[in-house]
Amino acid sequence: MISFLGTDLDGTLLNSNQEISLENSRAIKMAVSQGIRFGICSGRSLRSVSHYLDDILQVPGYKMVLNGAIVLDPNNRKISDRPLAKATIEHILMSVEQTDFKVVVDSMDQTFVYDQQRSGTTYYEGEDPKNVIVSSIKDLRKINDDPRNIFYKISFSTDDNAKLMKKMERITSLPIVITRSGENYYEINALDCTKLAALQRISAITKLPLTSFMCFGDYGNDLEMIDRVGYGVAVDNAREEIKNVADYITKTNNQHGVSLMINKVLRGEIR
Repeated sequence: MISFLGTDLDGTLLNSNQEISLENSRAIKMAVSQGIRFGICSGRSLRSVSHYLDDILQVPGYKMVLNGAIVLDPNNRKISDRPLAKATIEHILMSVEQTDFKVVVDSMDQTFVYDQQRSGTTYYEGEDPKNVIVSSIKDLRKINDDPRNIFYKISFSTDDNAKLMKKMERITSLPIVITRSGENYYEINALDCTKLAALQRISAITKLPLTSFMCFGDYGNDLEMIDRVGYGVAVDNAREEIKNVADYITKTNNQHGVSLMINKVLRGEIR
């Protein structure tokens, strides 16, 4: 029996307008009202995940943010907190200092953005007025030097994907996890910071087996989660490697794919 529903946001629960459809919202609320636990598993910041969970859905739920680097229970108590080491961040930033990559560094409640082109596509939220825009990689290194700043994720994007991939290959020996969440978008977390690891910690706390979890996703940072939970669901717009490991494929994020599967669970068609 399914006891937990977890979903990615971008390309999965959110449609192309960055909205949770009425159909998806209704299905989630119905599932929660029937005692099924719910959580959002996202590469986004805590501020962004809280907006969708607390303000839009208005249901109690688990927040697995920055790819699982921080995990909060429905009462906003920390289950897990796994920042990147400052020496690791310094090494990574030095390695890209002479590039034109767009760089985003996330703390729990602040986002620092270096984007030469100011394209507005550097981060999920685009040109969020709460983001701190910096003028150089050197500025990011100085911010990292401040002991008051604790960072959990570094993201890179560029139009030259081959160049970016080559640079990522050069830092694989560091104690990090590299995931891909967009065509030209890579994210770096500390070791054991993945969406699956976050779900495993929730499973340990709640005593709910991972085999009773149904999770939804579409991209590389969802692959391990979709592959290893009891009911892995890929939306139809997901990358092929996600569909290949999924137990189910639902309709696209613009066709309320999440709600279609949840409704099947609620009707007893999937157990």
